[in-house]
Amino acid sequence: MLSYQALIDKFPSEAVKTEYTLLGKKFVTVLEETEEEYKVKILSNLDHLTLHWGVGIPKPKDWKCPVGLENITSPKGTVKFDDKAAQSPFVEITSELSVIEILLSKANSPFQVNFVLKRENSWFNNNGQNYSIVIREPEGPKIDAAGEVKDLVNEIIRAEMEYNSWTLMHRFNMCNGWIGRLNNDIQGLAWIFVWMRYSALRKLDWQRKFNTRPSELAHSNQILTYTLTNAIKNSKLDGLVNPTILLRGILGTMGKGGGNGQRIRDQILEIMHRNKIMEHDNYYEQWHQKLHNNTTPDDIGICEATIAFNETNNMSRFYEVLQKNGITRERLRSFERPITMEPFYAPHLINDLRDYLNLLKAVHGSTDLNSAVNACRGFLPGDLVQKLNDLMGSLQHWDKIGQMDKTLGIRKHLNSCANRDRAEQYREVIYLDMGLEAYTRQICEEIIHLDIQFKHLCRELKILIQNVQILSKDSELESASQDFYILNDRIIDSVPNDKESALIFKAACDRLQRVLGTFVDVYSDLIGTKAQVLGNEFRVEKYFIDLFAEEIIRGSLLFAVSMVLKKIDGHLRRFCDFKSWQIISPKPEASGKFLQVESLHSVAYTVYKEPTVLICERVTGEEEIPDNVVAVISCTELDALAHVSVRARNNKVLLVVCFDATEIQKLGVYKNTWVKVTMTSNGINVTQTQKVIEETKESEARVVKVPLALGKIVITADEFEEGRTGAKGNNCASLKRALPKHIGVPCSIALPYGTCEYIMSQEENSKINDEVQELLQKLIGKEHNTEARKILDDIKTKIMKLTLSIENKNIVQEYLTAIGCHEDKWELAWKAIKSVWASKYNERVYLSIVKAQISIDSVVMCVLCQEVITGEYAYVLHTKNPFTNNPNEIYGELVMGLGETLVGAFEGRAFSFIVNKTTGKFEISAFPNKSVALRGSGFIFRSDSNSEDLPGFAGAGLFDSFVMEEPKEFRLTYAGDNLIANREFRNSVIEKLNEVGKIVEEFYGGEPQDIEGVISNNKVFVVQARPQV
Repeated sequence: MLSYQALIDKFPSEAVKTEYTLLGKKFVTVLEETEEEYKVKILSNLDHLTLHWGVGIPKPKDWKCPVGLENITSPKGTVKFDDKAAQSPFVEITSELSVIEILLSKANSPFQVNFVLKRENSWFNNNGQNYSIVIREPEGPKIDAAGEVKDLVNEIIRAEMEYNSWTLMHRFNMCNGWIGRLNNDIQGLAWIFVWMRYSALRKLDWQRKFNTRPSELAHSNQILTYTLTNAIKNSKLDGLVNPTILLRGILGTMGKGGGNGQRIRDQILEIMHRNKIMEHDNYYEQWHQKLHNNTTPDDIGICEATIAFNETNNMSRFYEVLQKNGITRERLRSFERPITMEPFYAPHLINDLRDYLNLLKAVHGSTDLNSAVNACRGFLPGDLVQKLNDLMGSLQHWDKIGQMDKTLGIRKHLNSCANRDRAEQYREVIYLDMGLEAYTRQICEEIIHLDIQFKHLCRELKILIQNVQILSKDSELESASQDFYILNDRIIDSVPNDKESALIFKAACDRLQRVLGTFVDVYSDLIGTKAQVLGNEFRVEKYFIDLFAEEIIRGSLLFAVSMVLKKIDGHLRRFCDFKSWQIISPKPEASGKFLQVESLHSVAYTVYKEPTVLICERVTGEEEIPDNVVAVISCTELDALAHVSVRARNNKVLLVVCFDATEIQKLGVYKNTWVKVTMTSNGINVTQTQKVIEETKESEARVVKVPLALGKIVITADEFEEGRTGAKGNNCASLKRALPKHIGVPCSIALPYGTCEYIMSQEENSKINDEVQELLQKLIGKEHNTEARKILDDIKTKIMKLTLSIENKNIVQEYLTAIGCHEDKWELAWKAIKSVWASKYNERVYLSIVKAQISIDSVVMCVLCQEVITGEYAYVLHTKNPFTNNPNEIYGELVMGLGETLVGAFEGRAFSFIVNKTTGKFEISAFPNKSVALRGSGFIFRSDSNSEDLPGFAGAGLFDSFVMEEPKEFRLTYAGDNLIANREFRNSVIEKLNEVGKIVEEFYGGEPQDIEGVISNNKVFVVQARPQV
C-alpha cells in the first residue's frame, strides 16, 4: 500500500519540497515545473484536512480567491470562501495519506500559493505567518541605490508589504534603527522621508493585526524624535536641499511622543466617567475603544470634529472637520476597533475635550505653534520669551509682513542661542522653529491674493529669502540674494519710473528665479523616483504618486518665495515694458506638427519626417536644431548670440523665448496637432491649421575648399593666408596691422591646415591613426543614431593620445616661446592643441555637418594660438542688428570674465544693447545675471576650421577653443560692479564698442561683422572678427 513517505520519494529530485510538522504528524508541499505549467501538491499523513488558500496576485503575500481565475485548475470540490480565499478538501487515499493538487498555467501564474490548514474546528496558520509555496520570484523594484541604502529600501518594502503584524510603533522602531546607521547620507534620508510621508498621508497601515498600548507607541515615537534631534545636531546645511531639511521633514511626519502616551488611554476614560457616558452602544465608547486599542494621529482630527459638533449641534460640521483632517467615513469604519456611530450632542464635554486635544497634540502633533512655545518657555532667554509672547499675542495682527519680520527675528535669535548639547531642549527648539517656519508660510499664503505695493512685495521677498537661508547654505543663493538686498536698498524707489533701474532689478530677480528652478530640479531628482518606486510597491493611487514631489515643494518656504517673485515679476515686466515673448531668430511664419520635448538636446539625433514646431522645456544654447524643425519655442532664457541662436538665424528657423508660464500652459492644447506660428508685434500667435503637404527640401550640399599643401607645421601671423589658416587667423593678422593703436589685437601664431593629419601620419602615431580610421568607418550609417555619440567620444580620446617627435616638438615650442608661451608650459600647451583638433569630432559639429551634407573628412582644423587678454569683460558685437536686419544698428552682448560664458551653456543673461551707428543713441535690452564668470590667463588655442564661413552654414562656434590653463569659475555678484552701479561708465563702454564695431566693419568694406573681444583696464581689444551670418 502507498505510504506518505513512499509517495514523497517518487517525486523527481528537481521538485521543490518543504516539510512541516503538525500535531505530531507531517505534511509536505511539492512544486513541480513542466514546459507549460506548475504542479502544486500537498501531502500529509493527517486526515480530515481542508486547504484554505489564495493566490499571490499582484504581490506574493496577497490573498486572492482562485475561483474563476483563468489558468488555475483548482482541486475538485473547491468552493469560494470570500474574495480572498477558497476552500478545498484533501483527497484521503488512506487514513495515513491525504493529497491535494493545484495546476497553474505558466502564463500569468501567481507568485505564490498562500494557505492555512483546517482540521475539523482547528486552524493551523504557521504561528500567524501563514504557509506559502513560492511559484516564481517577482521582479524586484528598480532601486537606484547601492549597499546599505539598497538594503534599507528592500527592508522597508518587505516590512510594509509582507509582515503579518505591523503598526506605527514597529515603523518608528525600524526608522529609528536606520537613522542611526545612515550617518546622514542624503540618499538614505530621502528614502526614509518618502516612506514616513506615505505613512503620514495614511497610505500605509497604522495598525495591522497587532494591538499597541498608547504608552508603547508614545515611547517609540519619542525615542525616534530624539534620534532625529541628534542627527539634526550633527547634520550639514550645505545645499538648497540638505540632510537637515530632510531630517526636519521626517520629524514633521510624526508627533513628539513621550510620557503622555498612557494618559491618552486614561484621560478619555476619566472624561467618560466624569460625564456619565455609558461604556457601550455609542460613538464615544467606540472612540474610547479605538483609543484604548491603538491611538494614532487620526485622533487629533476626530477630537477636533467632536468638539466642532458639540459647539454647533450640527452633524455636517462634524464631517466637515473630519474631511479637513483627511478622515473619511470609510476610514472611521476601517479601524480595527471601528467607529460606525455618530456622536450625540453633549456640550458639557467641550472643555474636557479641549484639554484632551492638547494632550493628543502633545503626543501626535509636530508643528503646533502654541504647544511648541509653551514647551520652550522654561529654558529660553527672557528677552526671547518676551518676543515669543508678543508674537503669540498678535498672531492675527493686520500687518502680516510685519508679523513675518518679527518671526524672522525670533528664528534668528532662536538659532543663535539654541543649546544643542541638551537633547530634550534642542528637540523642543527644533519643533518651535518648524512651527515658526510654518506660520511664516501660512501668512504668505494668506496675503498672496492681495494687491500689495511693489516695494512691500520686495520687503516680503527679502524676509522670505532670509528665512530660507537659515537652513540652506548655497553659494548661488548667497550671491543672488546679496545682490537683491543691496539693490533693494539702493534703487527700489526709482525702479517703477526708470527703465534701466527696472532692468537691473529684473536681472537680480530673474537670477533668484533660477535658484528656485535649481531647487525644484534637485528636490524632484532626489524625491521623485523614490516616491514612484515606494508608491508603486505600497500600491498608492497613481494620482498621489504623481503629485508627491510637487506637494512637498509647494509646502516649502521656497515655494512661498516663488509666489512673491511671480508677483514682483509682473510689476517689473510692466516697468520694463516687456512682452511675454522674445524673438531670437525672426521668421514671419512657420507651420508644422506641434511637439513638446524635455530639452532640445534630447532630440539631437531625431530626423523629423515632416515640418515640426518644438516647444522645449530647456535650451542651453549649445544645441544643433534637428532636421525639419521649422520653429523652436524655448521655456528658458537664451543669449541672442548663443550658438543655437546664430544657427537658427542661419537656417531660417523661428526661435523664440517665452517668459510667461501661463502662455506656455495655453500652448499645451496644441500638442500633437498641426499648427501655424505667426510673428506678431507682441511675440507670436499659434493657431491650429490643416496639415500642409509639401515636399521636404533636402539641404543643399556645401563644398568645402581644399586647403593648400602643408608647408611648415607652425607659422607666424605674417604667413597667415587663405587656404593655410582660417578666417579668424587671417582677420586677426590683417586687423593687427590696420586698427588704430587704442584698439588692441593680441599677437598670434598658428598650426595651419594639415598639421593634425601630418602628426597622425608619423610613425609614433601610426597605431592611433589606424584606430581613428577604423572608428570613422564605423561612423558611416550612424548619422541619425545615438551610437555616433560614443564613436565620436572614442575618436576624441584617441586624438588626445597623439605624441610629437623631439624635432617637431622643438619647432612648435620655438614659435610658442616667441609669443611668450615658455617651455615650462609645454604639456599644457600640447594638451590644448590636441583638444582643438579633437573638437572636430564634437557631437554638435557632427550633427551640423551631416545636416549640411559636408563630409567630415573634408573638414580640416587650423589652431590659432594667442595670448589671453585678461580683462574685466568679454563682448560680442554684430554690426547689423540680427533681429531687424537694420544695417545702421549694432547689437552687442557683454559678460564679466572670459567670453565662454557668453556663447556656451552658462545659465543667465548677458548685458545686451542696441546702438545706432550714426547717432550713438542706444537702448539697453538686459543687464547681466550670469551665475559665474570664467577667469584665466596665459594663452588660448582657438579652433579655426575651413568650414566656419561657408555661405549659409553657421560653422562658427561649432568647434572649441581652449585656454591653456583651465579657467577658474568665480561666483558673481553684480551690485558693486561699475557696469551696474555707474551709469556714466556703462555709457562709455557702449560708446567705445560702437566705435570698434564701425571701424572693423569699415575695414572689411562695409560687410557686417561678428566681432569678439575683451575690455581690459578700459582698453578695448579685438580677438577675432568674421563675416556676420
